[in-house]
Amino acid sequence: MKKTLLAIAACLFAGSAAAADFDEIKARGTLRVAVAALSPFVIKAEDGTLSGFEIDSTQALGEKLGLDIEYVEKPFCDLAEAVLSGEADIIASGYSNMPERRRLLDFSLPYHDTEYFLIMSRAKAKEGKTLRGMNRRDISIGFQHGGVSGMVANGEFPGSDLKGYSSFTQILEALAAGDVDGAVLFEPYLDMAKELDGVKHVIPHEFALTRTIEAFATDQDSAALHEALNEWVIEKDLAGYWDELEEKWFSDAYAIASAPPPYACPAATPVQ
Repeated sequence: MKKTLLAIAACLFAGSAAAADFDEIKARGTLRVAVAALSPFVIKAEDGTLSGFEIDSTQALGEKLGLDIEYVEKPFCDLAEAVLSGEADIIASGYSNMPERRRLLDFSLPYHDTEYFLIMSRAKAKEGKTLRGMNRRDISIGFQHGGVSGMVANGEFPGSDLKGYSSFTQILEALAAGDVDGAVLFEPYLDMAKELDGVKHVIPHEFALTRTIEAFATDQDSAALHEALNEWVIEKDLAGYWDELEEKWFSDAYAIASAPPPYACPAATPVQ
């Protein structure tokens, strides 16, 4: 991860708090973690086994706090609701700290950052020529419901034929089938899209459309839990843990899509 991000964010973390929320979690003995299949953060195998960046990190967090970890699987678009409803205590799913989400949730210090790009079929990229040229009705662009890619797609390409999907696995399938001309993606999905058989896909711009920071999310009344998460993120950063996790899970060996999740976001079939 970018050290400067964590260093800046750490300056914003101060003070102490005591709240019943964390006491209740410790009394329960289990930290409930909301996750959605999002490789390589959360990889769901065909047999239902979970692995990935966030699975490693939350297991280590559980060991530190002396808590068992219970995973609450949700569509990505329902992760916030899982915490707000009390079904889960935290979100750990490559979840970006965004203004829209901060209206409802609190975020820990960041432990990862992600850059989003538009990837297009080579033919459409040549036809559009510029990013502004991609913003037209005869060009279809895929995005993930409830995720940053959707915010970027709607913000950057409002005039395009935007199509939403429940998972990046579905987006890759749509790209391979020619159901969409392009999509807003991040690594490892960008490389996976480039390697699809059939249509050749390219990134038609040099700089990222946006860069986000990923963190644990809690409800806004979980002050003591929030503080414990921040202390642990800092401790692990000083030990080089986040860089180690990134090196492990963002390698070619794990640049794979998860098995299709057995759930979907509302209206998550392609929509206009």
